[in-house]
Amino acid sequence: MIKRLLPVLLLLLATWAARAQQNRIPYTSNNTILISMEGEKGTYDFSSGKMLVRYNENTKKLECLLPLSNLLPANDSTPIAMVQEVFFASRYPDIYLEIEAPVEKINAGTRARQTINSRIFINIQGINREMVRPVTFTPDRNMITFSSSFEIRLQDMRLIVPARYTTMLTGRILFTIHNARWADLRSR
Repeated sequence: MIKRLLPVLLLLLATWAARAQQNRIPYTSNNTILISMEGEKGTYDFSSGKMLVRYNENTKKLECLLPLSNLLPANDSTPIAMVQEVFFASRYPDIYLEIEAPVEKINAGTRARQTINSRIFINIQGINREMVRPVTFTPDRNMITFSSSFEIRLQDMRLIVPARYTTMLTGRILFTIHNARWADLRSR
């Protein structure tokens, strides 16, 4: 009896897994983010053009995934390994952001860019932080384009920073997302 049910059960599990993959909303890639770490003698800037963005229709939030391995120094005076070491990329390889983006508010009859105070959730080193910051949205039928700038303080998030950087950094980190987008590729 069990030998007969096992293949049927495996077939049902395979079908369920395939259906779950089909319903998963894909990420849109090639989005730019700039991270500026304020230092005693200037800023240390890192940028990436490989931030991933997708829209979660259930939570009405943009989900942004930034692999730390894609962050590169934006100038010659910024130490190459600094961002990897400050954010402990070996243990926490990504920075994860969620930005509230209710589509009915964004596409509320106007085609002009609009700035909305949105809740932003950020996860660094497994520590979550919530804030409300202005986010500029550009409405479109099958795409969400957005920009925002916000800062965190290492002390407020209680992040662990390697000792060699504690004297170099003030603790203020500025995140700038400029014209990132999510496109609904399922409707094409």
